[in-house]
Amino acid sequence: MNDFLMGGDGVNALPVFEEEHYPESHMIDSSLINLIKFISTSFGRSRIPAGFKIVERIHSDNSKKKTFRFRSRHPLFVDGSPKYQNVCLVSGMVYLGIPILPYFDGQNVLEINEDPDEYLEKLRAENYDLF
Repeated sequence: MNDFLMGGDGVNALPVFEEEHYPESHMIDSSLINLIKFISTSFGRSRIPAGFKIVERIHSDNSKKKTFRFRSRHPLFVDGSPKYQNVCLVSGMVYLGIPILPYFDGQNVLEINEDPDEYLEKLRAENYDLF
């Protein structure tokens, strides 16, 4: 999540918002933890199977990922475990197309032997074809 916020996805999301190009747009400042809460509670139930699959892979790989815990009275988390919060966050990220490399490239859940860079190159090529 932090990587996405700092660098974008390299395809559709830019790492820096250029206000001069979008003078009529509204800006919202948010902390990372508030964005995580928003994604988890708003979109956390939208892609549960993919979210669960990705979280299982992350745990099986013993990946050293940053962990965020938050308090919420949202009904989604009343009896939820930390793993459930993680699944909801990942589910929301999948729904929004936020890459979680090497598990999710922004469009597809990647299998263990798949190279995310291969997919990103394909996506970049598709974007260049639009112009």
